[in-house]
Amino acid sequence: MAYAFILPDIGEGVVEAEVARWFVKEGDLVHEDQPLVEVMTDKATVTIPSPRPGRVTRLCYAEGEKARVNAPLLEIESEGEAGAAAPASAPAAGPTPTDPGEAPQGRPGRPRVLATPAVRAKARTLGLDLLAVPGSGEGGRVLLEDLQKARDGRPAPAPPANPASPPAAEGDEVLPLRGVRRLIAERMALSKRTAAHFTFVEQVDVTELVKVKERMAAAAEASGVKVTYLPFIVKAVVAALKKHPWLNATLDEARQEIRLRRDYHIGLASATPEGLLVPVLRHADRLSLLDLAREIERLKAETKEGRARREDLGGSTFTVTSLGAQGGLFATPIINFPEVAILGVHRIRPTPVVREGQVVARDVLHLSLSFDHRVVDGQVGAAFAYALVAYLEDPNLIFMELV
Repeated sequence: MAYAFILPDIGEGVVEAEVARWFVKEGDLVHEDQPLVEVMTDKATVTIPSPRPGRVTRLCYAEGEKARVNAPLLEIESEGEAGAAAPASAPAAGPTPTDPGEAPQGRPGRPRVLATPAVRAKARTLGLDLLAVPGSGEGGRVLLEDLQKARDGRPAPAPPANPASPPAAEGDEVLPLRGVRRLIAERMALSKRTAAHFTFVEQVDVTELVKVKERMAAAAEASGVKVTYLPFIVKAVVAALKKHPWLNATLDEARQEIRLRRDYHIGLASATPEGLLVPVLRHADRLSLLDLAREIERLKAETKEGRARREDLGGSTFTVTSLGAQGGLFATPIINFPEVAILGVHRIRPTPVVREGQVVARDVLHLSLSFDHRVVDGQVGAAFAYALVAYLEDPNLIFMELV
């Protein structure tokens, strides 16, 4: 009898997770602790290992589908029960799958049906036996359209034209919207639909900060610590948030509550091969500049390599986004929901400015701050921005604020 492996509770109130990638297919032999599947929530991406050895007999979800916590994720037969099955190296009877996400399904004495996990799930929903459904796909593969025909006894109607869904042209590469990219799309759309964005842009003369950073970077290098501008920016952000607590807040529309956060968890929007993720500097106010530098490097490296830990993602109170040398002049960053503000940091450029009636070259940085106008009034946002500017223009003020 097959063992139904349920999706375990992965914490923090998560009730479902997207199946990002299967490492196995139906018919595969697996050993205990072998990676089976990678699932993704809005908190983290988690690889789930096999709880026992055996043969995979059924995948309950296709890649891109949402799996429910405490519901069956896949089925595994123990090696003894699966003895009648063909060895992994032997070719299976019946048509051979042409896609790694597809595999024949069957039991001893029952013909095998070629169909994707999504088709099998739909067939169960419709109460259809796949054996009774003629497959029109390659090698007799059963398609979703075949299920519709079997249920209605007629060809499936063509879906109505959607003006927001332009047809693909010949030569287009069509990619499914799933995984991290779908999560980003959902969260960005949610933020734009809910927060009343307004953006404030100002330039900062960071000539003195550049000198301080270079001196500290040289001293820290001997300890193997790479110091960038980001630790200084984070410290300046925390100091400004302490003066303007309405920026370190979240808005709970369901409860009609504004929550002023007393912890300072600074999110760092980071580009990865999979898309944009936001690892979090926990209790940034309690870390020294060197501690921040170490933690930033760790978070950036682990996030970029896909090794971010669940405790390092989610729960930020304010977010900083920076593209470094590709930061451009200014932008209109989208707030990291449910926060009420975000800081965009742009490239430092030598710029002619007027000082004491003379045009001189100074190192200038542009800041772009987006606020949720439902919580942050324009004057409050501007006051926060100029507090931040003051700290960055005179690094001595940052050191005065250090605990």
